[in-house]
Amino acid sequence: MSLIRFLIYPIFFLGTSCSYFLFVHLGMEPLYSSFICFVLLASFVFYLEKKLPYEPDWNRNLGDLSADIIHNLVNFLLIFLTYKIIEILNFKISIPSIWPSKLPYFLQVIIAGIFIDLGMYWIHRLSHSIPFLWRLHSVHHSSERLYWLNGEKRHPIHAMLEGTPGVLLVFLLGASSEVVLGWLSILSFHLMFQHGNINYSAGFLKSIFSVAELHRWHHRKKYRETQVNYGAVFSFWDSLFGSSLGGEGFTKGAEVGLERETSFPKDYLGQLTEPFR
Repeated sequence: MSLIRFLIYPIFFLGTSCSYFLFVHLGMEPLYSSFICFVLLASFVFYLEKKLPYEPDWNRNLGDLSADIIHNLVNFLLIFLTYKIIEILNFKISIPSIWPSKLPYFLQVIIAGIFIDLGMYWIHRLSHSIPFLWRLHSVHHSSERLYWLNGEKRHPIHAMLEGTPGVLLVFLLGASSEVVLGWLSILSFHLMFQHGNINYSAGFLKSIFSVAELHRWHHRKKYRETQVNYGAVFSFWDSLFGSSLGGEGFTKGAEVGLERETSFPKDYLGQLTEPFR
Protein backbone atom coordinates (compact mmCIF):
# COMPACT_ATOMS: atom_id res chain seq x y z
CA MET A 1 0.00 0.00 0.00
CA SER A 2 2.84 2.42 0.82
CA LEU A 3 4.31 1.91 -2.66
CA ILE A 4 0.93 2.69 -4.23
CA ARG A 5 0.72 5.91 -2.20
CA PHE A 6 4.09 7.02 -3.59
CA LEU A 7 3.20 6.10 -7.17
CA ILE A 8 -0.17 7.87 -7.35
CA TYR A 9 1.17 11.39 -7.90
CA PRO A 10 3.81 10.63 -10.56
CA ILE A 11 1.57 8.19 -12.43
CA PHE A 12 -1.57 10.31 -12.53
CA PHE A 13 -0.42 13.95 -12.46
CA LEU A 14 2.86 13.63 -14.31
CA GLY A 15 1.39 10.94 -16.54
CA THR A 16 -1.55 13.15 -17.50
CA SER A 17 0.75 16.10 -18.17
CA CYS A 18 2.94 13.95 -20.43
CA SER A 19 -0.18 12.65 -22.19
CA TYR A 20 -1.24 16.22 -22.91
CA PHE A 21 2.10 16.96 -24.59
CA LEU A 22 1.98 13.66 -26.47
CA PHE A 23 -1.50 14.39 -27.86
CA VAL A 24 -0.37 17.84 -29.01
CA HIS A 25 2.77 16.34 -30.56
CA LEU A 26 0.59 13.87 -32.47
CA GLY A 27 -1.40 16.75 -33.95
CA MET A 28 -4.33 17.20 -31.60
CA GLU A 29 -5.45 20.77 -30.94
CA PRO A 30 -4.15 21.89 -27.49
CA LEU A 31 -7.68 22.88 -26.42
CA TYR A 32 -9.06 19.41 -27.17
CA SER A 33 -6.06 17.74 -25.60
CA SER A 34 -6.54 19.81 -22.45
CA PHE A 35 -10.22 18.91 -22.21
CA ILE A 36 -9.69 15.19 -22.74
CA CYS A 37 -6.84 15.01 -20.23
CA PHE A 38 -8.79 16.98 -17.64
CA VAL A 39 -11.87 14.76 -17.90
CA LEU A 40 -9.78 11.59 -17.68
CA LEU A 41 -7.77 12.86 -14.71
CA ALA A 42 -10.88 14.11 -12.92
CA SER A 43 -12.40 10.63 -13.29
CA PHE A 44 -9.31 9.00 -11.82
CA VAL A 45 -9.07 11.49 -8.95
CA PHE A 46 -12.77 11.09 -8.12
CA TYR A 47 -12.28 7.32 -8.00
CA LEU A 48 -9.14 7.58 -5.85
CA GLU A 49 -10.90 9.89 -3.39
CA LYS A 50 -13.49 7.17 -2.81
CA LYS A 51 -11.05 4.27 -2.64
CA LEU A 52 -8.10 5.89 -0.86
CA PRO A 53 -9.35 8.99 1.00
CA TYR A 54 -7.04 11.02 3.20
CA GLU A 55 -10.00 12.09 5.34
CA PRO A 56 -13.21 10.05 4.78
CA ASP A 57 -15.39 12.84 6.21
CA TRP A 58 -14.22 15.16 3.43
CA ASN A 59 -16.09 12.99 0.92
CA ARG A 60 -19.42 14.13 2.37
CA ASN A 61 -21.31 16.85 0.52
CA LEU A 62 -21.56 19.81 2.90
CA GLY A 63 -23.92 21.73 0.66
CA ASP A 64 -20.95 23.06 -1.30
CA LEU A 65 -20.96 20.78 -4.35
CA SER A 66 -23.19 22.87 -6.63
CA ALA A 67 -21.26 26.09 -6.01
CA ASP A 68 -17.93 24.31 -6.45
CA ILE A 69 -19.01 22.92 -9.82
CA ILE A 70 -20.02 26.41 -10.97
CA HIS A 71 -16.68 27.83 -9.75
CA ASN A 72 -14.88 25.25 -11.87
CA LEU A 73 -16.98 25.94 -14.96
CA VAL A 74 -16.51 29.71 -14.64
CA ASN A 75 -12.76 29.43 -14.18
CA PHE A 76 -12.45 27.03 -17.11
CA LEU A 77 -14.29 29.65 -19.16
CA LEU A 78 -11.68 32.19 -18.04
CA ILE A 79 -8.91 29.86 -19.23
CA PHE A 80 -10.63 29.53 -22.61
CA LEU A 81 -11.10 33.31 -22.88
CA THR A 82 -7.45 33.89 -21.97
CA TYR A 83 -6.41 31.48 -24.70
CA LYS A 84 -8.63 33.14 -27.32
CA ILE A 85 -7.68 36.71 -26.33
CA ILE A 86 -3.96 35.95 -26.62
CA GLU A 87 -4.60 34.17 -29.91
CA ILE A 88 -6.36 37.28 -31.27
CA LEU A 89 -3.72 39.66 -29.89
CA ASN A 90 -0.91 37.59 -31.41
CA PHE A 91 -2.66 37.92 -34.76
CA LYS A 92 -3.54 41.62 -34.48
CA ILE A 93 -0.47 43.04 -32.74
CA SER A 94 3.11 42.72 -33.86
CA ILE A 95 5.39 42.63 -30.81
CA PRO A 96 9.16 42.09 -31.08
CA SER A 97 9.60 38.60 -29.67
CA ILE A 98 12.45 37.26 -27.58
CA TRP A 99 10.52 34.09 -26.77
CA PRO A 100 12.46 30.85 -27.47
CA SER A 101 9.82 29.67 -29.94
CA LYS A 102 12.16 27.16 -31.60
CA LEU A 103 12.35 25.07 -28.44
CA PRO A 104 10.11 22.00 -28.16
CA TYR A 105 6.56 22.84 -27.10
CA PHE A 106 6.83 21.18 -23.70
CA LEU A 107 9.94 23.20 -22.82
CA GLN A 108 8.22 26.43 -23.83
CA VAL A 109 5.29 25.53 -21.58
CA ILE A 110 7.60 24.85 -18.64
CA ILE A 111 9.41 28.18 -19.15
CA ALA A 112 6.07 30.00 -19.30
CA GLY A 113 4.98 28.09 -16.22
CA ILE A 114 7.92 29.33 -14.18
CA PHE A 115 6.97 32.95 -14.90
CA ILE A 116 3.23 32.42 -14.40
CA ASP A 117 3.68 30.41 -11.21
CA LEU A 118 6.01 33.01 -9.72
CA GLY A 119 3.41 35.70 -10.37
CA MET A 120 0.71 33.55 -8.80
CA TYR A 121 2.91 32.92 -5.76
CA TRP A 122 3.28 36.62 -5.02
CA ILE A 123 -0.35 37.56 -5.65
CA HIS A 124 -1.36 34.64 -3.44
CA ARG A 125 1.02 35.72 -0.70
CA LEU A 126 -0.13 39.34 -0.89
CA SER A 127 -3.71 38.10 -0.69
CA HIS A 128 -3.01 37.05 2.88
CA SER A 129 -1.92 40.55 3.91
CA ILE A 130 -3.96 43.00 1.78
CA PRO A 131 -7.55 43.16 3.12
CA PHE A 132 -9.39 43.47 -0.20
CA LEU A 133 -7.40 40.66 -1.79
CA TRP A 134 -8.04 38.52 1.28
CA ARG A 135 -11.78 39.08 0.99
CA LEU A 136 -11.64 37.79 -2.57
CA HIS A 137 -9.31 34.94 -1.64
CA SER A 138 -11.44 33.96 1.36
CA VAL A 139 -13.88 32.36 -1.08
CA HIS A 140 -11.23 29.72 -1.73
CA HIS A 141 -10.50 29.30 1.98
CA SER A 142 -14.17 29.01 2.93
CA SER A 143 -14.18 25.29 2.09
CA GLU A 144 -14.63 23.13 5.18
CA ARG A 145 -13.29 20.09 3.40
CA LEU A 146 -10.56 19.54 0.82
CA TYR A 147 -11.38 17.60 -2.32
CA TRP A 148 -10.65 17.76 -6.04
CA LEU A 149 -13.09 20.56 -6.93
CA ASN A 150 -11.57 22.99 -4.39
CA GLY A 151 -8.61 23.79 -6.62
CA GLU A 152 -10.66 25.93 -8.99
CA LYS A 153 -12.93 27.24 -6.25
CA ARG A 154 -11.64 30.76 -6.74
CA HIS A 155 -13.46 34.06 -7.04
CA PRO A 156 -13.17 34.90 -10.76
CA ILE A 157 -11.74 38.34 -10.01
CA HIS A 158 -9.08 36.81 -7.80
CA ALA A 159 -8.35 34.12 -10.38
CA MET A 160 -7.74 36.84 -12.97
CA LEU A 161 -5.58 38.86 -10.58
CA GLU A 162 -3.47 35.80 -9.76
CA GLY A 163 -2.86 34.84 -13.35
CA THR A 164 -2.50 38.24 -15.02
CA PRO A 165 1.10 39.22 -14.03
CA GLY A 166 2.72 36.05 -15.34
CA VAL A 167 0.45 35.60 -18.35
CA LEU A 168 0.94 39.23 -19.39
CA LEU A 169 4.71 38.90 -19.05
CA VAL A 170 5.02 35.77 -21.19
CA PHE A 171 2.67 37.31 -23.77
CA LEU A 172 4.87 40.41 -23.98
CA LEU A 173 7.92 38.17 -24.32
CA GLY A 174 6.26 36.58 -27.34
CA ALA A 175 4.76 33.32 -26.07
CA SER A 176 1.94 31.89 -28.17
CA SER A 177 -1.60 31.28 -26.98
CA GLU A 178 -0.93 27.52 -27.21
CA VAL A 179 1.98 27.86 -24.79
CA VAL A 180 -0.11 29.79 -22.27
CA LEU A 181 -2.97 27.30 -22.61
CA GLY A 182 -0.50 24.48 -22.06
CA TRP A 183 0.58 25.84 -18.70
CA LEU A 184 -2.94 26.76 -17.58
CA SER A 185 -3.92 23.17 -18.38
CA ILE A 186 -1.04 21.79 -16.30
CA LEU A 187 -2.10 24.14 -13.51
CA SER A 188 -5.66 22.79 -13.58
CA PHE A 189 -4.38 19.20 -13.50
CA HIS A 190 -2.17 20.00 -10.54
CA LEU A 191 -4.83 21.86 -8.54
CA MET A 192 -6.92 18.69 -8.53
CA PHE A 193 -4.10 16.81 -6.81
CA GLN A 194 -3.08 19.71 -4.59
CA HIS A 195 -6.57 19.80 -3.06
CA GLY A 196 -7.55 16.18 -3.66
CA ASN A 197 -8.75 14.06 -0.76
CA ILE A 198 -6.33 11.27 -1.60
CA ASN A 199 -3.98 9.61 0.86
CA TYR A 200 -0.90 9.84 -1.34
CA SER A 201 2.69 10.81 -0.60
CA ALA A 202 4.89 12.62 -3.12
CA GLY A 203 8.21 11.82 -1.47
CA PHE A 204 11.13 13.85 -2.82
CA LEU A 205 8.79 15.49 -5.37
CA LYS A 206 7.58 17.72 -2.51
CA SER A 207 10.76 19.73 -2.96
CA ILE A 208 9.57 20.63 -6.47
CA PHE A 209 5.78 20.50 -6.47
CA SER A 210 3.30 22.02 -4.04
CA VAL A 211 1.37 18.84 -3.34
CA ALA A 212 -1.51 18.12 -0.96
CA GLU A 213 0.83 17.16 1.89
CA LEU A 214 2.12 20.75 1.86
CA HIS A 215 -1.02 22.59 0.84
CA ARG A 216 -3.23 21.18 3.60
CA TRP A 217 -1.25 23.34 6.04
CA HIS A 218 -2.29 26.37 4.03
CA HIS A 219 -5.97 25.56 4.58
CA ARG A 220 -5.82 25.21 8.36
CA LYS A 221 -8.71 26.97 10.06
CA LYS A 222 -6.52 29.18 12.25
CA TYR A 223 -5.58 32.15 10.08
CA ARG A 224 -2.07 32.55 11.49
CA GLU A 225 -1.31 28.95 10.50
CA THR A 226 -2.23 29.54 6.85
CA GLN A 227 0.67 31.91 6.10
CA VAL A 228 2.75 29.15 4.53
CA ASN A 229 3.03 27.10 1.34
CA TYR A 230 1.65 29.60 -1.18
CA GLY A 231 2.99 27.88 -4.30
CA ALA A 232 0.38 26.99 -6.91
CA VAL A 233 2.39 24.34 -8.75
CA PHE A 234 6.00 24.72 -7.60
CA SER A 235 6.97 24.46 -3.95
CA PHE A 236 10.48 25.86 -4.40
CA TRP A 237 9.12 29.43 -4.36
CA ASP A 238 8.18 28.87 -0.72
CA SER A 239 11.65 27.52 0.03
CA LEU A 240 13.26 30.45 -1.78
CA PHE A 241 11.16 33.18 -0.15
CA GLY A 242 10.94 31.74 3.37
CA SER A 243 7.30 30.63 3.47
CA SER A 244 7.82 26.87 3.38
CA LEU A 245 6.48 24.44 5.96
CA GLY A 246 7.06 20.70 5.58
CA GLY A 247 4.18 18.28 5.27
CA GLU A 248 4.95 16.42 8.49
CA GLY A 249 2.77 17.02 11.52
CA PHE A 250 -0.57 17.71 9.85
CA THR A 251 -2.96 15.43 11.71
CA LYS A 252 -6.07 13.86 10.28
CA GLY A 253 -9.19 15.46 11.68
CA ALA A 254 -7.62 18.93 11.70
CA GLU A 255 -10.15 21.61 10.81
CA VAL A 256 -9.92 23.55 7.57
CA GLY A 257 -11.88 26.62 6.53
CA LEU A 258 -12.22 30.17 7.78
CA GLU A 259 -11.52 31.12 11.38
CA ARG A 260 -14.37 32.94 13.17
CA GLU A 261 -16.66 32.44 10.17
CA THR A 262 -19.84 30.46 10.67
CA SER A 263 -22.13 31.90 8.00
CA PHE A 264 -20.11 32.10 4.80
CA PRO A 265 -22.53 31.62 1.88
CA LYS A 266 -22.74 28.15 0.37
CA ASP A 267 -24.30 29.27 -2.91
CA TYR A 268 -22.29 30.59 -5.85
CA LEU A 269 -23.90 34.02 -6.11
CA GLY A 270 -23.53 34.51 -2.37
CA GLN A 271 -19.83 33.68 -2.58
CA LEU A 272 -19.46 35.97 -5.58
CA THR A 273 -20.86 38.97 -3.69
CA GLU A 274 -19.57 38.22 -0.17
CA PRO A 275 -16.18 40.01 -0.64
CA PHE A 276 -18.03 43.26 -1.40
CA ARG A 277 -20.32 43.24 1.63
